[in-house]
Amino acid sequence: MIVKNSAADQFVRRPPRDIVFFLVHGDDQGLVRERAGALVEAALGGNPDPLRLARLDGPTLIEDPGRLSDEARAISMFGGSRVVWVDARGQDITAALEPLFESPPPECTVVVEAGSLRKSNPLRSGFERLPGAAAIECYPDEKRALVAVIEEEARAANLRVPFEVREALCDLLGADRMNTRNEIAKLMLYARGRGEVTAQDVSAVVSEAAPSMLDEAIDAAFAGDAGAADQAARRYLANAGDATLLIGAVARHAILLHRLRTEIDSGRNFEEILKSSGGRLVFRRAALQRQLDRWPVRKLWRFFASLQAATARVRQEASIAEAIAIRALWAIARSGAA
Repeated sequence: MIVKNSAADQFVRRPPRDIVFFLVHGDDQGLVRERAGALVEAALGGNPDPLRLARLDGPTLIEDPGRLSDEARAISMFGGSRVVWVDARGQDITAALEPLFESPPPECTVVVEAGSLRKSNPLRSGFERLPGAAAIECYPDEKRALVAVIEEEARAANLRVPFEVREALCDLLGADRMNTRNEIAKLMLYARGRGEVTAQDVSAVVSEAAPSMLDEAIDAAFAGDAGAADQAARRYLANAGDATLLIGAVARHAILLHRLRTEIDSGRNFEEILKSSGGRLVFRRAALQRQLDRWPVRKLWRFFASLQAATARVRQEASIAEAIAIRALWAIARSGAA
């Protein structure tokens, strides 16, 4: 049986009773662990008896394949069905599973965690074809799944997440379910008691929303603060930053400001533009607003030629690339302060 990623959360909450072998696999290891844990909890039925649960790993079963059958066929001291939870990531434990596939244990559920597996992988194909077994996909969350996780955590914390903040959070999270839940839990704790989660809360707490040293240098330069831009740029470069990436980011930011300024001048509302431009911009709302007040379209346009020249020099003259990038920030800051 194949359980697609989109249906997996509902499946693991109420797994069919005739399924006793579960393979949880995919790229999102946090999601693999969460869904495997949900299956184990459902199989144990809320009974905390530790003697009903056995934990095994791949290397143990490669060395002793019979150990899995021994654990699966063991009888609980105080009664009740058993669960064997196997962390097989990076290991092919097919040899250990084959005796159980041929003769399933009567009172045991087997849950196997694995990493990303090709369709031709024998472990995956075995679970997909075998009656009484299920292979559950775990890939990075789609937006609908992310929204469900955010709303679930928000309800538990008695908080409201406005639409634009939720949309922006979806852009920042999702690569790993465990990290996603950890970031959302931190955010809900930070905003507890205030009724609503704000963009400022997200910027302060969620790691990917916090401005980087690169963002700080660029924002300071376009806001007209040469000293702050210089300090942030030097910190970025001292922490293994690259001058080519710095000058490229500066050029892209100038293009972004030019686009935003052009749309505003044509009559569009600044908030509407931010919402349609992607989540990260919502968290830079205040910085962008200050910069847009200082940079009319014609002023930005005049800078494009000098930025192109600086970008070319950084690539051609590696020995002084950092000095060229920092001088470009100084020039932007002087113009922004005028």
